[in-house]
Amino acid sequence: MTQPTRIEAARHRAAGAKELAVALAVAGFIAVLLLARAAHPGHGTSSSSSGGSSSTGQSQSQSESSDDFDFGSSSVAPSTGGGAQAQTSVS
Repeated sequence: MTQPTRIEAARHRAAGAKELAVALAVAGFIAVLLLARAAHPGHGTSSSSSGGSSSTGQSQSQSESSDDFDFGSSSVAPSTGGGAQAQTSVS
């Protein structure tokens, strides 16, 4: 059997490198997917007990209604016109 040419050998190496890159990308995607799922365990599964969810719902609504935080007044002053003007034409 004859030796492959330099071009054929390079194409073979490039094809192997592409396959390796795809395999690593898939493995990385799966790893990130699993890490994201582990970071948010409550979003991936459903709760089987209805009593626990209603009591936490009541405590959340009570804490939200008794929250004393205030943003203050919500007024916006008009521009005084003293700022820099943007150039609107191109020469």
